[in-house]
Formats: sequence, structure tokens, C-alpha cells
Amino acid sequence: MIIALTGVPGTGKHSVASLFSRETGYNVVDVNKLLGSGGLTKEISPAELNKLVGLGLKDNSVIVSHMSHFLTSNKIGLFVVLRCRPDVLIKRLSKRGYSKEKICDNVLFEAIDGEYIEACELHDKVMQIDNTSNLRKTVKKMKLAIAGKTVSDRVDYSKYIKTIEQIL
Repeated sequence: MIIALTGVPGTGKHSVASLFSRETGYNVVDVNKLLGSGGLTKEISPAELNKLVGLGLKDNSVIVSHMSHFLTSNKIGLFVVLRCRPDVLIKRLSKRGYSKEKICDNVLFEAIDGEYIEACELHDKVMQIDNTSNLRKTVKKMKLAIAGKTVSDRVDYSKYIKTIEQIL
């Protein structure tokens, strides 16, 4: 199975993919590495993303990008959207040195379920996992998903919107 792992910046995609790979032997396809120098900041369209990633899609791979949900290959068996509580996400993005505007954009998108809604509009096999505090639990849920026991977390961060606006 090929898994597309997505989520706003700071939700733990690379950490989850690394642990998942160690425990399952899955190959990690890191879109930032495929983009090369400037990968984290380089703009890429969904069409370019599909062309870039589509060349090397192999079974037992997990594709990591905040844009993975825009991939259109029918080889992808599951789209996993990682979620993170907004107050924790603010701290993670601040540690990375993100500007206040960029933090606000990403955290509000998380609070309104932006990435999850986009993924659900584009694909049938989508699950969301709250990765706020337990990396091992997240990986365990992904392993259950590849065994056909997909259970999506119920996540609603909308109550944080007013707090986010006040903090930022």
C-alpha cells in the first residue's frame, strides 16, 4: 500500500513517517528532499507535485508533504491527515521561527479543518489522526489502517478560533 501523509506544517509528518518506516519497513518519500535545495520554501503546483512524486511511486511507501492530499495517483491506498491542537501547533511553529502571519495562517487552517476537508473532497480513503501528543499511538493507528482497520479520529478544533485570533 502507498500512503499519502499530509497535514499543516508542525503536525508531525516527518516524525511520524520516520517512526512508521522503522516499524514497518515502509520507504519514506519526502517531497522536500525531492524538491532539493529550498524544498521547504519552494512553491509547487499540484500538477508539478504529481509529476514529481509520480515518477517513483512504489508499494510500501509513505509520501510526506503538507500537499500530499493533492496527489491523484490511483496507486495511493490511503490518505492520512495529521492533526494537532492549535495551542501546541503555535508553539511548534514558533520554535521553527515562522512569522506571526505564517503561524496564524497555518493554525487557523488547522482549526477550520482545512487540510482534512480538502483531502475528503478529493479522495474516498481519508483518515485523520490527532498527533498532538502521542507519536507511537499515531503510528499504531496507521499500522491498523494498512491492516484494513481504519478508524479516523474525531477532531474539532473550531473552539480555538477565537483564542487563536486573540493570541496572534
